[in-house]
Amino acid sequence: MERRDASETAALVILALAAAGLVAHALLYPFVSDDAYISFRYAYNLAHGDGLTFNPGQRVEGYTNFLWTVVLGLLLKLQLRPDVMSRILGAACGVAVLLLTHFLTRMYRGGRSNPWDSLAPVALAGTAGFAVWCSGGLETQMFTALMLGGMALYVRARGSGSRASPRPYLLSGLLLALSAMTRPEGLMVFGLTGAHLLASNLVGQRRLRPRWSEVGWVLAFVLPFGLFFLWRYSYYGYPLPNTFYVKAGGGASASAIKWGLPYLWDFVRDNKLYLLLPLLLLLIVLRPRTAWSRVAEPSTAVRPAFFWSYLTLVGVVYAAYVVYVGGDFMAMGRFCVPVLPIVALLLQESLREGVERWGGAPRGWHPLRFGVVLAVLVALLSINSLHRYRDNQKPTYYRWGLDTIAYLRTFADDRIKVGRWMRRHLPRDTYLAVGGAGAIVYASRLRALDTFGLNDAWIAHSLGRTGDRPGHTKSAPEHYILQQKPDLMCHQARHQDWPHTAPDPYWRSRGYGWVCIAPDGLRPSNYCCLKRLDRELGPWPAEKAP
Repeated sequence: MERRDASETAALVILALAAAGLVAHALLYPFVSDDAYISFRYAYNLAHGDGLTFNPGQRVEGYTNFLWTVVLGLLLKLQLRPDVMSRILGAACGVAVLLLTHFLTRMYRGGRSNPWDSLAPVALAGTAGFAVWCSGGLETQMFTALMLGGMALYVRARGSGSRASPRPYLLSGLLLALSAMTRPEGLMVFGLTGAHLLASNLVGQRRLRPRWSEVGWVLAFVLPFGLFFLWRYSYYGYPLPNTFYVKAGGGASASAIKWGLPYLWDFVRDNKLYLLLPLLLLLIVLRPRTAWSRVAEPSTAVRPAFFWSYLTLVGVVYAAYVVYVGGDFMAMGRFCVPVLPIVALLLQESLREGVERWGGAPRGWHPLRFGVVLAVLVALLSINSLHRYRDNQKPTYYRWGLDTIAYLRTFADDRIKVGRWMRRHLPRDTYLAVGGAGAIVYASRLRALDTFGLNDAWIAHSLGRTGDRPGHTKSAPEHYILQQKPDLMCHQARHQDWPHTAPDPYWRSRGYGWVCIAPDGLRPSNYCCLKRLDRELGPWPAEKAP
């Protein structure tokens, strides 16, 4: 008994150190991306009584993270800044993912715990692609935590067999519903879980008729998500977010080969995930002998076939989905983060099975062998993380056209400075046309048209694809932008060290001329946009249009 207590204590200590290490690792990437400020804009309007809108009075669903945006809006009500709170929440949700990964292992191993169960959390904490997205201001870790929580409770419910309490089923359905309200991919994970439930009932128990607890699981998802869906449709007028029609509509598969496959390979290569292939083969050859075969009541534990078939189904289909939509335009594989806990569990269990069974290892764990594995793993993760950190300090485009973290940070920080200048110097009724709908619009508090269509239904629904870069597949034509009569066109911005003062006959014939601003700390020092000649805007007088 004393030995078991000591091993469980050691496991918890390692888990706590992994959580602290994750927070420290995330602090290496102190940034908020421009995309996050889109959600902040909606959250700001929600907190100030204008509803979930980008421009007050204009109902367009230009975000894909409803629950995240609402949480930030509630915090704004309490005067808590979203650019700060989003990073705190991201780190907290990242720690929750570590705990849930540990929880999954304990269920897989029949409820027993030893330091091996904390190896997957250590691997996650040391993986740069996981730590970086605790920062960034986006919903990635919140979605991952809700998704993994729903999956873990499903595994727990199924591991309890016919005597399962309905509570894990209900909580699993609810968490998956919340994940689907955080990102649309949650709906896909619920569907995959339902398919696995039906298959395991048919293959393992020779039945198709669901139990009441399984019906409760479905209802726990359908009722909250259904209410959310009905509200969304009545409020915005479309069944899916405007961002879906902009980013994935019109044939997303066209981006799969050019962007999706390189995006996935970049993530695999950066995090050296190809090294898992021999470990996977080892796990298959050894045929896992988990704790269910040694507990007092094996029927209440999770069997390997059930456990790994479920995680493999979700992981493989999710990875295929990332390829299909073309991935993302940011470095460090944000779209791949939700499958990293599955990869970490594969690493953990492969090493455990191989090391502890090599040479007739005792049941349980061997401290020396585990210590060697842990030390080697931490050293390799640290070396790789250092390389990823150095790569992402470069202010240039990343491989495959992805943006480095340094580029994302500089891009957003500069536009926050520009937006604050606009807020101080321009009239409140100024109307902008922007090509980055985040930081400038949030900081300026001005009305804006996103020329990529995130907050414009016509661009999203009526315009065909004009490009194939993820997140930038549609761009409004010039005639449409001019029809909106923006006062300042910053989607045509020039970022330079000297003012652009030379007349431009092309734009002057359309009623616009170049103007430049120089906020403190901006590098290069000037940010130049096209201004309507017939409109007086702060320091710029009206001119007679040609």
